[in-house]
Amino acid sequence: MNRFLPIVFLWGISCCGIIFGRYAYAEAYTPTEPDQIIAQWNTTPSETLRVLQIQQRLQPEDSNRVVQLANEYLEQAAQPGQSRLYGVAEALLKPLIENNTNDLSVLLAWAQVQQHQHRFTLAQEVLQKILLQQPDNNTANLLNARLHLIQGNAVSAQAACMRLLGHTDLSTLSACSLEARSTLGDKELSESYTQLQQIVSTQGLPDDERQIWILQILADMAVRLQQPQAALDFLNQIKSKNSLSVWVQWADTNLALQNNQIVIDALTPLVSTSSQADDSLLVRLAIAEKKIAPTTYWQTQVRERIALREQRDDQAHAADLAIYYLDIAPDANKALHWAERNWQQAREASDKHLLIRAQQAAGVAAVTEKAGA
Repeated sequence: MNRFLPIVFLWGISCCGIIFGRYAYAEAYTPTEPDQIIAQWNTTPSETLRVLQIQQRLQPEDSNRVVQLANEYLEQAAQPGQSRLYGVAEALLKPLIENNTNDLSVLLAWAQVQQHQHRFTLAQEVLQKILLQQPDNNTANLLNARLHLIQGNAVSAQAACMRLLGHTDLSTLSACSLEARSTLGDKELSESYTQLQQIVSTQGLPDDERQIWILQILADMAVRLQQPQAALDFLNQIKSKNSLSVWVQWADTNLALQNNQIVIDALTPLVSTSSQADDSLLVRLAIAEKKIAPTTYWQTQVRERIALREQRDDQAHAADLAIYYLDIAPDANKALHWAERNWQQAREASDKHLLIRAQQAAGVAAVTEKAGA
């Protein structure tokens, strides 16, 4: 497997596909120095990270050292409460980018950072530079496919997947292409779901990060087919839920099944022990609390965060804001405003569903374009 594929799988997944919009990212932050926020972590940096930090300090101009450290940050940034590390990775990579590096590993990491920052066009421009030099680059094609899906362009996503033909295994090729095809219509969704299950049955699940990726795709398809229990069964096969996207998808599935106490029990320690609570997890906790608990602790916490996002006009959290005004503090006009802002940048099935919910709440006619078209 390509060294960079795990990072694509960790945070390039369709998430929040049940009742919420797709984005689940906490506040973006770009430090001025690569190590500026290290001391604020609640978790202890791994030995691998410590070694890479030392090596990078000793050889700050060595692009290999820089990109190794940046990718370690990116891998950790996908975990709950760690999204600020995307800013650390960006700070590390920026000098090399400004010096017009042609190092493909640097460009790949930079494209991943741009995706997180919702600069999708810029990320795709970087990927095109890579693919001009290396058209069969697995990571670049997978990330390119994901970006096309985020923007609602399933045909282009399928084309990016098919460039993997002859350069990757059947499971990876199938998961990529069938996820894209599943967004074309109800018939395609049903067929893609069946086909991907058959491939998993015959080929087995990979024993690396692709296992989580494929299970999340299957869970997303199951949700879109109105089979939330099947979706939860797939997600419960993930032994280590070490990425934010998995937790959000798992929480959404349980909320759809009215397993509100389970959501509270699982997410409370996750959020309480985090140095920077993720907006998406706060929103899910508040929804579960509102449904079953006599307290308003999490509703108060998320209300303060939402006020900050609105003050900053934070489009990166538009989906969470729309969810808040639909499910926690109902305000149809605000919900529609933020759902429309989210739709401007993200056009997957879950984003369309979120917009339709907001349109219905506001009593306006649906004018969305077909997600995945």
